[in-house]
Amino acid sequence: KAAVEAAIARAKVRKQEQQAGSEPAEPVDPRKAAVEAAIARAKARKHEQQAGSEPAEPADPRKAAVEAAIARAKARKQEQQAGSEPAEPVDPRKAAVEAAIARAKARKQEQQAGSEPAEPADPRKAAVAAAIARVQAKKAAQQQVVNED
Repeated sequence: KAAVEAAIARAKVRKQEQQAGSEPAEPVDPRKAAVEAAIARAKARKHEQQAGSEPAEPADPRKAAVEAAIARAKARKQEQQAGSEPAEPVDPRKAAVEAAIARAKARKQEQQAGSEPAEPADPRKAAVAAAIARVQAKKAAQQQVVNED
């Protein structure tokens, strides 16, 4: 999206340069033309940088997928560590189902959070928020297990 906007901005600058070049009513100083072209390029670069800084999510979908996979792996590791702490006997199938439900809820919350980027967030903050959401989902699942017993 940002790359498209930058390309459009560059095309507009080129078009303006061409129009300015096709309408020389007075003799044009080459130094002045070079300065104007440099200014136009600087404006295009500035616009490109501003457009590049706006997206809240990483522009590369592969990077986003890798970050999500890492976050899920960390959540699973935390679940395993937390799962080894309780002393009460738990049905392994039931625990596996609850863990799967918690992971599914966490992924769903990640997707919902990703589909509504209201504020520009840095990837670390997004990863922390996703981890918090997963922990909350896990706690809710554990509460359900306790309430059912």
